Amino acid sequence: MLTWRTKRIATRRARRAWLAGLAAATLVVAGCGGGEDNGSDGSSGDGIAVTIRSTGPTFTDLITLVIIAQDYFTEVGLDADFEFILASNAATATQGLIAGEMDVASGGAGSLYNAYAEGRTELVSLGTANPAVTFGLAINNETAAQFAAKGVTPDSPVDQRVKALAGTSLASSPEGSTGQKYLRIMLTEHGVDPDRDVTLVPNADNAAQLAAAREKRVNGFANSFPNVNLPGADGWGVLWLNWAVDLPSILPLASHEYYTTRSWLEKNPEAAKRLMKALWLAYADLQNPTDELRDKIKALEGFQGLNPEGFDAGWELSLGAYKDGTPLTTQEMFDNQKDLVNYGREKPITFGFGDLYDLAPVTAAQP
Repeated sequence: MLTWRTKRIATRRARRAWLAGLAAATLVVAGCGGGEDNGSDGSSGDGIAVTIRSTGPTFTDLITLVIIAQDYFTEVGLDADFEFILASNAATATQGLIAGEMDVASGGAGSLYNAYAEGRTELVSLGTANPAVTFGLAINNETAAQFAAKGVTPDSPVDQRVKALAGTSLASSPEGSTGQKYLRIMLTEHGVDPDRDVTLVPNADNAAQLAAAREKRVNGFANSFPNVNLPGADGWGVLWLNWAVDLPSILPLASHEYYTTRSWLEKNPEAAKRLMKALWLAYADLQNPTDELRDKIKALEGFQGLNPEGFDAGWELSLGAYKDGTPLTTQEMFDNQKDLVNYGREKPITFGFGDLYDLAPVTAAQP
């Protein structure tokens, strides 16, 4: 069974909680990870040990939240040591994997693709945990009132809503991050120069982004669901943009991946297959999501203390991103993700789909 504990992190930034002042949440499944395949059949008490880390918890990795809520790691025969690490620092997962601190990472594809391009070719992706974008931009009420006075509201066409952002300041993740690339591409597609027409205020701390918008130090912030749904639920802001609906040109994506090292995969093919079976189960649940599943995830410690209306709003918007999705990455998803990573990159990445992906485990696990 799954239990929660609190992970101590050395840096001051890391000690700050995800949006609620809590320490980074850690999920642990009974047993320690890091072992090799033991040939077990997955019966109770005989699971294959594996250490897994995920950036989260947000709906960017809703698949993993479903796995945890439904205890699918145990169901597929894994004895998983699982933790969530800082959602705003995807590179942490990649660096930890390279350092041998985990067997498998679940994290943003940008960090994985960049690391592979920079020579870390021991990395290999097993499949995709998010085939779209669960990302939005919220603005505070004062900014929304200014826009409304000009005839632009949350119901206006996306072109009008994006153009209205000219002259504003917007908090985002750091320069070069996937989150800031999302924002820059959205602005550029609608004729707003992200370097001249707006002021981007980079900050890797999700809670600090939200606080800056609430305290009117910036006009809004771009972040994952349900983070950007909280201003509306708490009454001080509104959701202004939803990337999955308002920026369809970049879809589908391989935006969040489960990945490991080639040496671990070679030694642990059965564990990899079982891991991907858990992803298939989670995707299936999200095709016909129930209120019971939503409430199980809402009850996880990483979401306690949040306004439940904000959680529910983010949940509903995120479901569309996972509709008809599977963990089986496609060439189109890879091509679009590579284009996203190459946006603004000084030296474009050139490796191919087959260089980074080994889809044998996810294919073998397919129902």
